[in-house]
Amino acid sequence: MTINNEKLLKENIQKNIAFYRKKQKKTQKDLAAAIGVTAAAVSSWECGNNTPDVDTLFMICKALHVGFYDMCGISADNSPLTDDENNLLNTYKILNDAGRQKLLERAVELRDLGYVKGDVEKMA
Repeated sequence: MTINNEKLLKENIQKNIAFYRKKQKKTQKDLAAAIGVTAAAVSSWECGNNTPDVDTLFMICKALHVGFYDMCGISADNSPLTDDENNLLNTYKILNDAGRQKLLERAVELRDLGYVKGDVEKMA
């Protein structure tokens, strides 16, 4: 893993711990109690001062009901997701079923209109 990818992975974990904790309506203290650490440790991870070890990260995922790849912001091809990709995925996850369906419909529409990677820039 390159230094840039490692940095992006750590940033994704940092952001996603906070995102999924808040989504579950848990405090840092709640998460800390669930995995047997201090609230200060959770705060340190979310601020980016430290990163949890892999065993602790698995416990965090279990406590927050989140997949490991989702927590790490890793796509199906094992590359870290960009901030935009992470934001889109997190937006999708917080939408209700109707909102998710609309987002997927719009994505398919954009793809079908030719807004695909490698194509010449389109005008909306």
